[in-house]
Amino acid sequence: MSGTVDFDVAIVGCGPVGQLLAMLLGRQGHKVVILERHKAFYPLPRAVTFDDETARTLSGIGFDPDTDPKMEFFDTEYFLKNASQDVLLKLNWRGETPSGWRRWYWFSLPELQERFQEIIDALPQVSVMRGFEVQALRQDEAQVEVRGTHRPDDGEAKLSSLTAKFVIGADGANSVVRELMGTTVTDLGFYYDWLIIDIKNTGNVPYDPPIWQFCDPARPQTLVPGGPGRRRWEIMLLPGETAADVANTEACWSFIAPWGSNPSNCELERFAVWRFQAKWADHWAKGRLAIAGDAAHLMPPFAGQGMCAGLRDAVNLFWRLDLLLKGQAGLDLLDAYSDERKEHVKYFIDLSVGIGKVICVIDPDEAVARDQAMLAAMADPSLAPPAPPPPALGPGNWVASPGASLLSRQGRVSVNGRHGRFDAFAPGGWRLIGLDHRPGADLPAALGAQFEALGGSRIAVSTTPQPDVIFDEHGIYADWLAELGADVVLVRPDHYVAFSARKDELAERLERVLNGLHLKVPEPA
Repeated sequence: MSGTVDFDVAIVGCGPVGQLLAMLLGRQGHKVVILERHKAFYPLPRAVTFDDETARTLSGIGFDPDTDPKMEFFDTEYFLKNASQDVLLKLNWRGETPSGWRRWYWFSLPELQERFQEIIDALPQVSVMRGFEVQALRQDEAQVEVRGTHRPDDGEAKLSSLTAKFVIGADGANSVVRELMGTTVTDLGFYYDWLIIDIKNTGNVPYDPPIWQFCDPARPQTLVPGGPGRRRWEIMLLPGETAADVANTEACWSFIAPWGSNPSNCELERFAVWRFQAKWADHWAKGRLAIAGDAAHLMPPFAGQGMCAGLRDAVNLFWRLDLLLKGQAGLDLLDAYSDERKEHVKYFIDLSVGIGKVICVIDPDEAVARDQAMLAAMADPSLAPPAPPPPALGPGNWVASPGASLLSRQGRVSVNGRHGRFDAFAPGGWRLIGLDHRPGADLPAALGAQFEALGGSRIAVSTTPQPDVIFDEHGIYADWLAELGADVVLVRPDHYVAFSARKDELAERLERVLNGLHLKVPEPA
């Protein structure tokens, strides 16, 4: 291959993961094309919830999930109940998390994708080619050639090709990019078919509790919001049942009728049978190719993490591709993406499967034993299993230290009397945060220049109000650094902690992070 490269990045798949990655890259001035084989957004039921980390990501591109009329949250608990509707498990989902947002929000994915597309359409650097079906990829040391067929709206399918410096497969569970990469897949063998039903609540029917799992061995079900004015049911198929038996209007109405929903007070919006699976690709990057979202991993929806995990992939990929496209880093950066994200997502796959094994019980005797054990733990919390540790990145661009590889904390702060979350006042990118001092004042000149070339910022968070300085109103950062036993913390563009350090450890740990990025920046004059 030779000649001019058509695009910086070609993203295969116009789902939310591909859209987010295109937005982030386009805002940095990179030329991006999204290749999508479908002519319109996917119409069948998919994600209806996102977590605090995703809320933080969405806030960075202009959304406010707390006040957005197309999103909602419930200051409530999450329940697992048995056939008698005794509470087997109750989780407190009230208030904000250490990330500074609510634990869960509810929304309509088609509406969100339309809003994503409006942002994309306003970015001249980003284009979308619908009706493009990728068939072959060929890469060399500088670029990737994408070959396929393109069927424009007003024409016949024609052979087409283009070139890009990088190709990202965000093309779903049946990913062509994953197949062409030739990666193997680890499959946990967790398979259950569920009917998904979405309704519009035209009669304003109250649903109490709003968020719960009905662990009835006669028919396990999930009952959750579907975004403002909507409701979602997930109904497990029983042995011998097929999609043809349940994926019809009559069956859907019969399933939701016991919960007070019928044609007089709601509109059946869409339904489909999905097979819940648990698997991940063993390698997520190969040269100038990488995969993300469902192309890289699948999990049951019981932990609400499928789309969230894919959006984490996009954010992690974004800052790496940004450095690569600016000529500041080497290709090894994509290998670190694979190692970090694969281990992180395995945590949520295992969590989802674990919850699923509690819910997907249809043997009455097994259900009785489960209920007895969980009811005993409700009565005596010492009998409950210990909470799992927080999800951590796999080996990659961080240095072992307290808090490293974990999602960073975000507090409510103020500057000159204006109040809000830290992200609203701090520069984006790499953030070196210190309490009551601007960190890194004593860094060697070459190291400081490298950090600045990376776009890094050094931020002082004050414990007392001062002009033009971020004020730690509620002591969140003071408490966090005290817990870490650190004077400073380095937070990456994806909000994960690269390291924490005392002042005398800062230079050594920063140098290790920068070396791990394989930076290609000039030494200071």
